[in-house]
Amino acid sequence: MESTSAQPHGVDMTKGLARIARGWLLGSVVAGGVSAVLLVCQFILLAHVVDDMAFHGAGLTAQRHTFGLILACLVGQVGARFASDILGTRAGLRVARHVQWQLLAHLFAAGPVVCAGVPAGEVVTTVTEGAQALVPYFARYVPSAAMMVVLPLLILAVVAGVDGWSFFVLACTGPLVPVFMAFVGYGAQAVMERRWRELSLLGGSFLDALRGLKTLRLFGRTQDSLDRIAYLADAHGRTTLSVMKVAFLTSAALEFFSSLSIALVAVVFGSRLLAGTADFRSAFLVLLLAPEYFMPLRTFSASYHARQNARAAMDRMGTLFALPALARRYGAQTAYAGGVAQSLTCTGLDVHSPDGTPILQDVTCHFTRNRLTVVTGVSGAGKTTLLNTLLGFLQPTAGRLDACDASGRSIPLDCLRMAWVPQRPLMVFGTVADNLRLGMPGVDDQKLRQAAETADALGFIEALPCGFDTHIGERGSSLSGGQVRRLALARALLQNPDVLVLDEPTAGLDVASAMHVANAIRRCAVGRIVVVATHRQALAALADVLVHVADGTVEMLPTQKETVA
Repeated sequence: MESTSAQPHGVDMTKGLARIARGWLLGSVVAGGVSAVLLVCQFILLAHVVDDMAFHGAGLTAQRHTFGLILACLVGQVGARFASDILGTRAGLRVARHVQWQLLAHLFAAGPVVCAGVPAGEVVTTVTEGAQALVPYFARYVPSAAMMVVLPLLILAVVAGVDGWSFFVLACTGPLVPVFMAFVGYGAQAVMERRWRELSLLGGSFLDALRGLKTLRLFGRTQDSLDRIAYLADAHGRTTLSVMKVAFLTSAALEFFSSLSIALVAVVFGSRLLAGTADFRSAFLVLLLAPEYFMPLRTFSASYHARQNARAAMDRMGTLFALPALARRYGAQTAYAGGVAQSLTCTGLDVHSPDGTPILQDVTCHFTRNRLTVVTGVSGAGKTTLLNTLLGFLQPTAGRLDACDASGRSIPLDCLRMAWVPQRPLMVFGTVADNLRLGMPGVDDQKLRQAAETADALGFIEALPCGFDTHIGERGSSLSGGQVRRLALARALLQNPDVLVLDEPTAGLDVASAMHVANAIRRCAVGRIVVVATHRQALAALADVLVHVADGTVEMLPTQKETVA
């Protein structure tokens, strides 16, 4: 996917996106211009035929050549119009696909810590509905805006050579429509922005209701949640109707000015024909061209709401594009030819939250291969922040994070193979094998079994009705909490990571399930760096290295093994 220099806000973003599909847009505008020229030629030939047959005694046989040209112009005009629509649609689809990829890429670059501060419903709505709102903008609005200039100027040029009074009338009434639409547009933009806010709230509320359906039922608040969603849906519907009212108002104003202009041209020509100061061919040609003079304005008016919708969507996209890219990039796994990471060292690290609040100060600690490092501390002390820094989800504002191999050579951080097991692992709707292969799609069954055995998950997987082919439901609903944790651990091990990071892997589990997970983690420490954040003393008792975080500082504590020794 090609990159764009589009800025995340306003007109700059529109211009940048137009450059992405400039070939398709240019083709659409050129095809529309050809269609306009053929339409004018068709009317000129038609006026010539009617005048010759009605007033100069010409027969059908003598006009066969002219009829053939009219038919050719008609076919060419329809074909060019069709080609313009197709090219414009391709441009809109190309831009929408590009924006979706750019948004997703930027969200990945921002990382989960930054994205956690944005409502999930707003992200989903912007990436889906917001990107699709750009399709009609580039498919209809941009080509119609170009045609609004090309065809009226062409018709004015023809009318100026035929009749000066008609040229004066059309030249005076035509610009009134865009001026009026500009005034309407200021109010329409505010309505469209309100519509997008309500759509984001509706999407977020619906998503929250689905996520918390069990809790809502337990507290008897299901109906209240439904009432809130219904209220937001009604508000969004009313705002959408307000948008349609603006569209109808614009169309009504356009029809008024165009009808008035055409009627004025017809009355002037009628009186001049009766007075004998104008010829029929000129009058007929001008009356054929006058409605077409306003046709691009009608098309532009019909697509004007697409512009307002797209601008509101672009503002929402700008909010996502403005998120800071704090996550470390991983893409050079094959660039380092040395051995696996032997150690990971933090030296004088200062880490701030995305909003600039200091969390960790002057952190110095060491994580070594083949040793289980357990990070302890009260909630809010900074344990998760330390893990996020190791994973690259947050960048330190001061200090260094270094990785070295067994010979002491430095390893680039983006070359490290890292895996993460969060406190609430994500399970997709599918089989056990589908979830294990989420990060390694092409892995064979033997490696699945090996990873599951290391994570102490093979036993319960084989006990399932269909083994690895058992469907586990939405978010692993058919599995217990301990089974989900061990399945997530097996999925992480499939990547053969140099560094394995786990955040509260035994939280919320009973004693037996917690021991299964803890023993599996202890076995995983062989051959890699394993860092675990936990409140559980049972897991801390298995540690080779104990790191305590308190008030943003880190202290190395003696383990129970060292105390006993």
